[in-house]
Amino acid sequence: MSAKKVKISSKSTSVVILSLLLIFFALPHTLEDFATGEPAKAGVPIFVLTYVIASIFALQGLGIFWLGRRLRRGYIVHIFLGLFWPIAAGATQLPAILSGSPYRSGFISVFFVGGMIVIGILLFLISVLTLRTERSK
Repeated sequence: MSAKKVKISSKSTSVVILSLLLIFFALPHTLEDFATGEPAKAGVPIFVLTYVIASIFALQGLGIFWLGRRLRRGYIVHIFLGLFWPIAAGATQLPAILSGSPYRSGFISVFFVGGMIVIGILLFLISVLTLRTERSK
C-alpha cells in the first residue's frame, strides 16, 4: 500500500510555519490554563485533559512530520487542527475576554487567545488551499 505523495511548495512551507506559530500560542495558553486552575473550575479531571492536550500536540508534530514526508495526510491533520484550536479557544475564552472584566494576566493572555484564533484560521485556510491545489495536479 503506497501513500499519496505531494510536491513540497511554498504553501507547504507556510503550513509548517503556521503550525509552529500555533504551538507558540497554544502551549503558553494551555500552561496558563493549568496554572490558573481552569480545568478544575470546569470540572474536567486534570489527568484526562493533560493526555488529551498532549495527544493534540503530538498529532500536530506528526502532521508536520507527514508534511516533511510529502504525505497528504499532513494537510488533513492541519485542517483539523486549524479548526480545533480556534473553536476551542473562541468558545471557552472569548466570553470571558469580551465580558469587560480583567482577563487573567491581561494583554499577554488575550494575545495568546487571539493568536490561537487567527493563526488557527490561517492554518485551516492554507491547508485546505494547498490540499486542493495538490489534488488538482
